[in-house]
Amino acid sequence: MKVRASFYSSLVWMIVLNVVIKPAWIFGIDRQVQNRVGVEQYGIYFSLFNLSVVFAFLLDWGLTTYLNRRLAMQSSADTSASSSLLLAKLLFSLTYAIIVSIAAWITDVQHWDIVLYVILIQVFYSLLLFLRAVITAKQFFNTDAWLSIIDKSLMLLIAGILLYIPSFQGLLTIEMFAWLQAACLAIAVLIALICLWQKGLLHYLRLSGFPSMKIFRQAFPFALVFLLMSVHARIDAFLLERMSTNGAYETGLYAGAYRLLDAANMVGMLTSSFLLPFIVKRWSTKEDIDEVILSGRHFLVMLATGIALIAYFMGDWIQAILYHHSNDQAVDVLRWCLPALIGYSITHIYGTVLTATGHIRLFCLIVSIAAALNIVLNVLLIPKYGAIGCCLSAICSQGIGSVVVMYFACQKLALKVHFRSVLVYIFTAIVLGVVLYMGVTWSVNQFLLIGVAGALTLLIMLFTGMINVRRWIIR
Repeated sequence: MKVRASFYSSLVWMIVLNVVIKPAWIFGIDRQVQNRVGVEQYGIYFSLFNLSVVFAFLLDWGLTTYLNRRLAMQSSADTSASSSLLLAKLLFSLTYAIIVSIAAWITDVQHWDIVLYVILIQVFYSLLLFLRAVITAKQFFNTDAWLSIIDKSLMLLIAGILLYIPSFQGLLTIEMFAWLQAACLAIAVLIALICLWQKGLLHYLRLSGFPSMKIFRQAFPFALVFLLMSVHARIDAFLLERMSTNGAYETGLYAGAYRLLDAANMVGMLTSSFLLPFIVKRWSTKEDIDEVILSGRHFLVMLATGIALIAYFMGDWIQAILYHHSNDQAVDVLRWCLPALIGYSITHIYGTVLTATGHIRLFCLIVSIAAALNIVLNVLLIPKYGAIGCCLSAICSQGIGSVVVMYFACQKLALKVHFRSVLVYIFTAIVLGVVLYMGVTWSVNQFLLIGVAGALTLLIMLFTGMINVRRWIIR
């Protein structure tokens, strides 16, 4: 009972800490860096950072997930699950660095200092996740909650001084920004090692041998999903910087809009992380999972619809208050980038369902087709439309992929599609569209207009039964 209470209190802490820290990082630091260094300089960094993310699966191959599960089930004296994994992790890091460097060389990248820094960022971040897997497996949830935000907290402190203290302003370059991220992650890794030492867990990190092929076979599907989803979500920025006639500038514009998409998508990622163990438990005991899946879908789709419409009708205002580069092109990119959030939201729900119920290979196949569609569309649209082409490609590929994922999840598991709620989504979009259009036309206060849109969405969910307050109170 004590362990369960510790888990839930730590879970709440992790949510609170990440909801506070990540938006502060995105809007207080990352956004301000782009404003300071300029659209083109940030666009170069954003392109190379996304390239490093695409290849990040090479750092892990699903071993961190495997380690976490094995350690949670074994005794403290048994180190067989981890002693061979650290060596593999280090060798994978070297392989990753070589492959990313080759990819940068083949595509004629010039900024090799940034390439080095983004490689280090991914290596240290992957190693941090590996160390945190040991900590969570041994039930030290509070420690992990703080380790999850330590690197961003350090960046908020250091970069915040360089950005907001007048005597230091002008010192921060895009190269220094990338270097600081790598340095803060290295410090976080060191702190994690100290935590392992204090809790007597360092014996899980001995260097010996190499994992068996059986381990790789068990971990590979998770690595493949990570790879495919990374390609689907991140390859467009790199293609944009390489293929567009004004690549760095276009990528900078796309980065500004994508930052908002990434921040909004955090809600879906947190929801799926909680949904996975819940569905696994209920599925294993043959309990009904329809209700929780529909509740998650209603929440994320309605939220995504509202955000997409606010971005479309109020894009010029959002762009003006966030960025220095407020022009029609930047506003158009912002308006067309956020609708992809609806596809992301549906995939978060039904992709988690397929993963939790053992249909991960089917999920891999669907994501691979969607990622291939995204690449083809980007290659076709970027030369003519630039950043807008990336947005349109994401809307199409994420939308089609999400519908296919939902279809097969419902078919395989006999889940309800609940077509009535689809009509409610469409009705909500029409109502919000009319309200936002009239509010912008009549120059209603923007914050008041957003509040009205949120209240209307909540009322629609209450009156249509998407939110059942009585059931929550009874439970």
